[in-house]
Amino acid sequence: MEILGINVLEIVGLFFILLIILLILMLLISIVVGAYLIKRNKLIFPKIFIYIADNFYSILLRLFLLIGTEETFYNVGIEFYNKYYEEQFKKSKNKVLILPHCLRDTKCPAKLTPNGVECVFCGRCCIGDIIKTAKENGYKVFIVPGSTFLKRILREVKPDGVFGVACSRDLFYGMNYLSRKGIPSQGQALIKDGCINTMVNVNELLQRLKESNANNNK
Repeated sequence: MEILGINVLEIVGLFFILLIILLILMLLISIVVGAYLIKRNKLIFPKIFIYIADNFYSILLRLFLLIGTEETFYNVGIEFYNKYYEEQFKKSKNKVLILPHCLRDTKCPAKLTPNGVECVFCGRCCIGDIIKTAKENGYKVFIVPGSTFLKRILREVKPDGVFGVACSRDLFYGMNYLSRKGIPSQGQALIKDGCINTMVNVNELLQRLKESNANNNK
């Protein structure tokens, strides 16, 4: 279709291509600026960002891979969820702490039960100390062998706040799932993953568990 010798369809097509490129550039800039602000402990238009993070994370990941790594994307997302839900989480009255069973020592004597792994406090790993601090600060604690346990815990325990420890990928998707369910969460990524003999920064985790107890902040 031509008007005055100009192919209108080509112009419209070019316009839409330029528009898409512009939108992608704007999203990339938003991702970079957003990540920078999160590092600076600032959130601008948090409700808009939480909606985008909850519902369009797969698109954000594809765009982020143009400028960064998958693990960095997950870590930025975790940090965003942590900051967004921090104050709401402190007000939760029925908190649970979800620990991955891979934190256990390879010779762990604990047994798997319908409620997850039941720690016997043998001292071979860090889990016993984490459980002690968590319970002192009002948490119910579950050591789980997989993410399917999370849905069961939500259904049976009905927590109004969830603190998760996991590898960055699983943690991001878990926090994303909780956010879409309207449940405030906090998370700490493992510093060594691999599904066996994993590690978490125990001192940092214990401090965060204490700080997340609203009674400790009065």
